[in-house]
Amino acid sequence: MFGSGDPSQVLHQLERYHQEGRDELAEVMSSDLTEKLIVRKDRDEKDQDVLVKGLVILAQILFTRNKFKRARATVRLLHNERRTLNKKYRQVDPLTFAEDYRLAGKIHAAAGKKSAAKKAFGKCQRQAPGHIAAALEAVEAIGPMKGLLKTLNAASSAAGPVLMRGEYFILEPEGLPPADAKRVAAALNNEQTVRINAEIQAITAGEQAANARLAAAIDTLKPTMDYHSYSKS
Repeated sequence: MFGSGDPSQVLHQLERYHQEGRDELAEVMSSDLTEKLIVRKDRDEKDQDVLVKGLVILAQILFTRNKFKRARATVRLLHNERRTLNKKYRQVDPLTFAEDYRLAGKIHAAAGKKSAAKKAFGKCQRQAPGHIAAALEAVEAIGPMKGLLKTLNAASSAAGPVLMRGEYFILEPEGLPPADAKRVAAALNNEQTVRINAEIQAITAGEQAANARLAAAIDTLKPTMDYHSYSKS
């Protein structure tokens, strides 16, 4: 099926093509890969894993190419095959499920299916509470609905201090993907906006560490008592 190539190498090639913007070729290849695997009834765990990863790549490519109808069908198939992987072969971690629903939310929203998008983003939050990147995308893609803003506000509050990574200011909850802090501030326009902008200004002015979380962790490692004072006591 995969010729002489390793399926993992095929996936890596597809991801590289997508990153390079060679989406027409990547779409053809990922479609061929997933269609061949779908019809196989004797798939083992490795085949199922390749199928799921291939569907993720295909859905992303279709989303990028504005082929939303097919992207929606592909992401529905992804959900089914991910569940098969989880039930039949090995347990899938909640964040992976969350990322599937995050992708689905973006696709449904782009297709103008706001109800389906809201439902998908909601499932994302149930799998990974406080997923600020998905919460931000939900507000930006669907609109400033009260429930979506509430979710984003709670995620922002729980995310901790603004961090600076390279040239970007981010909010990054522990164990979850980061979100652009400036976009979060703009989307909320409330007390969190004031807090985020103040921290960005403090970092820019050198009054706050670019990574306050790391700085706090380092502080906890500092000795609380001077060695010489202790030895004289």
